[in-house]
Amino acid sequence: MASEDRAMTHARLVQDWLEGWNTRSLDLIMSHYTDDAVFVSPSVLVRQPGSDGRVNGKAAIRELYRRAIDSFPNLRFEVEDVIERPYGVIVVYRKLGVFAERPGFTIEVFETSDGLIHHNTVYWGVEEVASRFVVRAQP
Repeated sequence: MASEDRAMTHARLVQDWLEGWNTRSLDLIMSHYTDDAVFVSPSVLVRQPGSDGRVNGKAAIRELYRRAIDSFPNLRFEVEDVIERPYGVIVVYRKLGVFAERPGFTIEVFETSDGLIHHNTVYWGVEEVASRFVVRAQP
């Protein structure tokens, strides 16, 4: 794929991903995933204790996203930066309306092949980790 085509595909992917999450459109979000895509995130560990943090397959990823959208109706993403790479695209963003009062950055890596996401990894900032895994002092 030519670099201009890849850049256009990545731009469309990021635009659709952001719009999909912010408008709660699972079809738009999932339109860029392969059937055998893999999603890796600390959120999987939160929602599926004892798991390895992975969700395999487009249908399972869609279900995870549906539950997230249902659970967090005020969730909104605000993109800070997009970094093009030969293997895909990296998106740096903030999750607004949930978790931390002052959200830090979340980094999402989309590895693509033929314009579709085949591997998606999420890295949380310390603000989200702290807000999700609150450790209370022992009396």
